[in-house]
Amino acid sequence: MDMTAEHEIHLLHDKLQAWFRAGIAADALDDLMAHFCADFSMVGIAGRRLDRSAVQALFAGGHGARPGLQIAIEAVQAMEAPMPLAVLRYREGHAVGAGEPTWRESLAVLRQEDGRWRWLALHEVAVA
Repeated sequence: MDMTAEHEIHLLHDKLQAWFRAGIAADALDDLMAHFCADFSMVGIAGRRLDRSAVQALFAGGHGARPGLQIAIEAVQAMEAPMPLAVLRYREGHAVGAGEPTWRESLAVLRQEDGRWRWLALHEVAVA
């Protein structure tokens, strides 16, 4: 199935929401990590660069850590990039239960590998 890179943005965040709520089993970590390239890295809102291994450890320690987490993705905007890459900007909001969301601006680079989109790089900043 050939998905768009924008669809992958939503798919992964749906899985992350389920992961942090413990809505999926802890043995789903390999499926979650299959969304990331082997050379994936990200800079989170704390300003630290994490490689794929560090992200996997963060996920492993966070299973079920945020019950009631709601992740909203909006304003997805594709930017021109040569294949097999896709570059997308989007706003991501996190809220727990009925709380107000905390927003971040994200820039993601995805690479098409073996017919599916995988995350290559992510840079997030907190919205002021």
